[in-house]
Amino acid sequence: MPYIFFTMNDFSREGGATIRMYGILNELAKQGENVTLISNAKGMGKFDPSIKHINIGYSFSPKDKRSFQGVVGALPLSIALSKYKGLIDRLKTVIQQNSFEKRHIIFFEYLDNTIGYVLKKKGVIAGYINDLHGIATVEFKFQADHARSFLEKVKFLSKYCISNLLDTKVFNNAYGLIFASKVMQEFFVELYPEISSGKNVVIPYVLSPDIAFQSVDDVLKKKLSSDLHIHENDIVIFFAGIFKKTGGVPDLISAVSNLIPKQKRIKLVLVGDGVTMEECKNLVREKGLDENVHFIGRTPYHYLRTYQDIATIIVCPDKMNLYSELIIHVKYLDALMSGKIVINGDFKSVKEVNVDDALSVSFKPSNIESLTNAIAYSIDNLKALKIKYRNNAKYASENLTYRNYVHNLKALKISDDDKG
Repeated sequence: MPYIFFTMNDFSREGGATIRMYGILNELAKQGENVTLISNAKGMGKFDPSIKHINIGYSFSPKDKRSFQGVVGALPLSIALSKYKGLIDRLKTVIQQNSFEKRHIIFFEYLDNTIGYVLKKKGVIAGYINDLHGIATVEFKFQADHARSFLEKVKFLSKYCISNLLDTKVFNNAYGLIFASKVMQEFFVELYPEISSGKNVVIPYVLSPDIAFQSVDDVLKKKLSSDLHIHENDIVIFFAGIFKKTGGVPDLISAVSNLIPKQKRIKLVLVGDGVTMEECKNLVREKGLDENVHFIGRTPYHYLRTYQDIATIIVCPDKMNLYSELIIHVKYLDALMSGKIVINGDFKSVKEVNVDDALSVSFKPSNIESLTNAIAYSIDNLKALKIKYRNNAKYASENLTYRNYVHNLKALKISDDDKG
């Protein structure tokens, strides 16, 4: 059965979305499936050589993406078709040149999902299947609930309302949906009852099988240890991810601050960037932690394993939020692959795999005292926990990769004969 995938992504930046796309596409191809990718990818070096690539050749700025989604969500479709005629015409040409008009195409990211809806409504394709990467409505609602001013609250509530309108249109017109967990599927079916009749499957956020082959760059590790002044007896607390409102990095900084009076040799290494970066830097200055906290910034994904190797403990400090309750973050799975002691919030999604803390130490999300205690417990029990979690990487590589899940796509029963 042929699979056709679509994304506007150019794969120039590595992250959770690209990791998922690489994982699903490459694993399908390795299992002998016929796979075609329509995208803006600038190179196919990280894809299986059997994957056919069709270049879109049409870039969209972040501002254009937000505008497009807002127009489609809040206004009649005719306005979007007129305002973004160049994009629609280009995609129509790509579809027609490859005789995909009667095919069902899988659209990856949030922008892609919206494009699938527009192409279906325009009659360019027979139908679309959306892989649900995130939950924008949940993110906007969280930001509105935690806004620091009235104007900020109004801004995020407006975004939440438009996002909800968009999701209603896109989900209810989809041929099928790919959910990241059973809990996520239950959540969306309750929110948008009409989607329950569609062809829906679950493919969790897991790891690419290739992750098991990542190795430590000893030269880079030595340089990092030297640059960060890390010594043999230092306790290195490590985080890698996006600095966002729900990310909990300020909570992690506060927890480390609570421990430093008793643990002078603690060093906190933070890899990544995002909207709360300045807040975090200000917090470090306020607490006088400049010598203990190191901001590394955004780092290429293929270096992650080396950065993890300087750590004593890896922390995923996410605050309580619905997204984390429904979806396991890739950074948690990456952390398990490091072989280090991992601390993560006791979200429902995580507890499905981390039964009785079998894979990692838990804490209560959004509770700085609980996070502080989890780190202190891990430091006090380093030797025992290293033994307890010594097989984490092996377990994750055998049970938590796309190799174990891509067969679920067959339940969609995509064929040329489907009417959509």
